[in-house]
Amino acid sequence: MSEAPLLLVQDLKKTFVAHRGWPIPKRTEVRALDGVSFEVGRGEVLGVVGESGCGKSTVARVALRLQPSDGGSVTFDGADVHMASRREMRAMRRRMQMIFQDPASSLDGRQRIIDALGEPLRVHGIARGAAVRPAVERLLDEVGLPRTALDRYPHEFSGGQRQRIGIARALSLSPDLIFADEPVSALDVSVQAQILMLLERLRRDRGLAFVFISHDLGVVRHFCDRVVVMYLGRVVESGPTAQVFAEPLHPYTRLLKESSPEPDPTRTITMNFQEGEPPSPVSPPTGCHFHPRCRLATERCRTERPALRDLSPGRTVSCHLA
Repeated sequence: MSEAPLLLVQDLKKTFVAHRGWPIPKRTEVRALDGVSFEVGRGEVLGVVGESGCGKSTVARVALRLQPSDGGSVTFDGADVHMASRREMRAMRRRMQMIFQDPASSLDGRQRIIDALGEPLRVHGIARGAAVRPAVERLLDEVGLPRTALDRYPHEFSGGQRQRIGIARALSLSPDLIFADEPVSALDVSVQAQILMLLERLRRDRGLAFVFISHDLGVVRHFCDRVVVMYLGRVVESGPTAQVFAEPLHPYTRLLKESSPEPDPTRTITMNFQEGEPPSPVSPPTGCHFHPRCRLATERCRTERPALRDLSPGRTVSCHLA
C-alpha cells in the first residue's frame, strides 16, 4: 500500500481459559489468535477466511476492543486502539462498526426499529428530539427498507430485512471501517446476493473499508480486494484475492479452494491432504499446525513453525515448502 493503512493489526494474540472436567475441573487454554498480522487500506475490502474455530470472529472482536488482547497491537488511523482512553475509544467507535452474523440476535426484540436505529444517534449526539426520525428515515432509504418499518419490531421482518436493519445501524454513525462477521451466511442464497449488492453499493457510495469474515470462498472472491487465510489462530497466506484463488501457495489454501463447490462437473481434485477433522485448538500440533493433514509435510514441518514471509509484492505465505 502506498499510503498508511487505515487499520494495522500486528502480532495479535488472544488466549481463552476454561476449566473443564469433573469432579476436579482441569484448566485448559485455547490460543484463538497466535500472532495474527494484516492491514486494511482506506476503501479496501479485506476478506478473512478459514474453517470454523480458526479465530476469524475473535480477530474482529479483539480489534474492536470488544475483548481484550493478550499481546500485539491494533492501530486505527494512526491511533493505538488498545491504549486509547475511554474518551478516545468513544470517538473511535464512531468510525469502526460491526455487522453481525445473526440479524435476529443482534437486535433487541423489545425495541421498535426507530429506537434501535435512533439510539446510537442520541448517544453520540448526532441527532436528538425531533431530528431523530428523519435521520432514521434516511438510513432506511439507504438500505432499501420502507419508512413504515420505523414503528415495527424485529420479529415482524424477514431475515434479509433484519440484516438490512443491522446494516443501517452500522451506518448510522458514518463509519470509515466495518467488520462484517459472516453477514450473509444465515440468509437464503437469493437474499445473500441482494445483501452483497447492497454492501457493494454502500462501499462505493460511502468509500467504506470492510473486514469481511466468511467461510464462503465464492462470496469472498466476488466481494474482496485482498484475502487473509487463517488456520488454528494463525495467518497462513494472504494476498490479492484473484492471485490467491488462481494460484494458492499454502496447502491449506489449496484445500479450501478444492473443497469449495464450483459449477464444473469435469473438475478433478488434485489436492494432497489427509482425511479427517482439524486438530483440537486446545492442543494444536507442534511446528506447522497444518502438518497432520498435509501429505507433503516433512520433519521440519512437524517441529519448526514456519514464518510468515513475503514471496512477491503483496503475497505472503507461512509454509516451509512454498
